[in-house]
Amino acid sequence: MDAQLNGARIHYEREGSGLPVVFLHAGIADSRMWEPQVAPFAKHFDVVRPDMRGFGQSELPPQRWSPVADLLALMDELQLKPAHLVGCSIGARLAIDFALQHGERISKLVLVGPGISGAEFGKKYPEVFAEVSAADEANDMDAVNQAEMHLWLDGPRRAQGYVQEPLRRLFLDMNGGNVNADWVSAPTDELDPPAIDRLHEISAPTLVVVGDEDAPPIFDAVDVLMEKVPHARKAVIHDAAHLPNLEHPHEFNRQVMEFLVED
Repeated sequence: MDAQLNGARIHYEREGSGLPVVFLHAGIADSRMWEPQVAPFAKHFDVVRPDMRGFGQSELPPQRWSPVADLLALMDELQLKPAHLVGCSIGARLAIDFALQHGERISKLVLVGPGISGAEFGKKYPEVFAEVSAADEANDMDAVNQAEMHLWLDGPRRAQGYVQEPLRRLFLDMNGGNVNADWVSAPTDELDPPAIDRLHEISAPTLVVVGDEDAPPIFDAVDVLMEKVPHARKAVIHDAAHLPNLEHPHEFNRQVMEFLVED
């Protein structure tokens, strides 16, 4: 399904009924990353999976835009209120920013391998990003895609190729479109002041999910969220990197479902 929102065609999938749950994908993925969650969650919830602008089947017009405004427009279009937000990586960053600006529109937050606007944890670990950076400097997008698969799908501490098919094919297909998108001509509006300085303002019950083989900057982000977000709890998915919902869907679904259905 598609909706025309804020001057862009935004693609989304919708299944199930009940309280809405909006799944926000990672920057190395698109809405297909949530496929293992659709059927189980659609038994209990109205499951909505958008492709963020520039990802998957959604457009990226050459103009300034706001991820928060796009999400708000989609929720208005589909008349979703209140809704749970489940976000991974930049999807978690978007969920946090949205919670700070439109807290009345959400019920619970699930933040997976989270990013946080205003945080610069990655600068502490140049060696973690060395392979990706070298491929990017060589302007070799195929090499960037492969390097990002090793970093984010396998995890920096596990061997390249640790995660098996069909997840490798899925990753390369999802991320392949993202690395080639023209992000320069479509800059995003940033939350000001950024979320890193406002985490204490989040009022929604929050579950922070992290794979124990994720990258060090993610562990730093998780620590900050646990310290500063009221009512936050943590769930660790063992033997998983940045996309634990794909590596261990049953365990991920169990932990997130329990959190969402409890009073």
